[in-house]
Amino acid sequence: MHDRNIYKVLPDFEELAKAYPPLYTHLLSGASPGSRKTIDFKNEASQRCLTQALLHRDFGLKVTLPDDRLCPPVPNRLNYILWIQDILHAQPGPSQPTVLRGIDIGTGASSIYPLLGCKLDSSWTFLATELDEQSLQYARDNILQNQLDHRIRVVQANAADTILPLDVCVDEQFDFTMCNPPFYSSMEEVERAADGKTLKPYAVCTGAPVEMITRGGEAGFVIQMVRESAQAKLWCRWYTSMLGMMASLTQIVGVLKELDITNYAMTEFVQGQTRRWAIGWSFTKERLPDSISRITNPALRSLMPLHNTVRQPIPKVVNISTILASIEGIEISRNDGLTLIKAKGDTWSRSARRNRMRQEVRSEGVEVVLVCSVMVERDEEIVYQWVRGEDRGMFDSFCSHVSRKALARQ
Repeated sequence: MHDRNIYKVLPDFEELAKAYPPLYTHLLSGASPGSRKTIDFKNEASQRCLTQALLHRDFGLKVTLPDDRLCPPVPNRLNYILWIQDILHAQPGPSQPTVLRGIDIGTGASSIYPLLGCKLDSSWTFLATELDEQSLQYARDNILQNQLDHRIRVVQANAADTILPLDVCVDEQFDFTMCNPPFYSSMEEVERAADGKTLKPYAVCTGAPVEMITRGGEAGFVIQMVRESAQAKLWCRWYTSMLGMMASLTQIVGVLKELDITNYAMTEFVQGQTRRWAIGWSFTKERLPDSISRITNPALRSLMPLHNTVRQPIPKVVNISTILASIEGIEISRNDGLTLIKAKGDTWSRSARRNRMRQEVRSEGVEVVLVCSVMVERDEEIVYQWVRGEDRGMFDSFCSHVSRKALARQ
């Protein structure tokens, strides 16, 4: 579970019921005498009431959930929102944009992602799409009753159209997409998945067929998103989607590599027995730290994006500021405790130094082609973070050059 998720500790349901009295009728005695009250997670009405209680108490949201549509678990949905926040705030700088514009693809009856996102961050606004007419109407009602219709716009999607709403807002630009696509490609696949589970599900699934089934399943859905984004490119900074099956990552990463999209990120969300994954990709020059873009699951090692964070152990304390100041042609600044390096080209390699000696230095363009941060952590290692750029070789070369200088001073 995300470090900032307020549900890392299981809520006290009795205390929650005091804040949302309708939950009282769903409380059950704990497994042992004197233990906390609980609810029946396999009871659909109890699940809906719990979701409504958490949204009411913790976010001041009033949400109507239909009996025959998906009831979203709040902790899991909050994990995804927090990861998106991490992505959007990964770029160091003096200030963030005053407005961050997101797209929720398939917002559902609850419209939980736009509602949560807008409550958590006053700079967020949303365009939400929905294919199902019943869910569309509930979503609009939920947004209206929370007085967020000035920040969330809901439009009806068409099954024959593209997944990305390019026709609705072709002249607009967005910062991120969110999506929780249907997992399965057919009802037969739904039944096979249920039969194949070694552990009985901890909670009931309340999803309708329209929310659970799509052509090609979730992998096919997100692959179509990837192919559409390859045409739209900078229309959105970060395209992302949640996934319910780890195996889907193999297919999606395969298509990313096929299209030469190397700037991508993966994460894993864990809530009790439930695991979900998310993948994001970008056509910008923004680079994410490994803490956001990579996970430690050994089963996914071969699918991980390349490292954007490089760590160089050092045997003794070094003055990194002195080392950086000795490198010609780079701009050094400090922001929030980080030393930021900007370079308009390679000025540190042997070939660059030879060119200077021969007075063969070409005037570099005005555009900065490499931004990275450098810091010494616990006097034990130098940590380099690629922040912006397209040339991975240049970043690796800079890291190697500084590390050699540091080790030479030992």
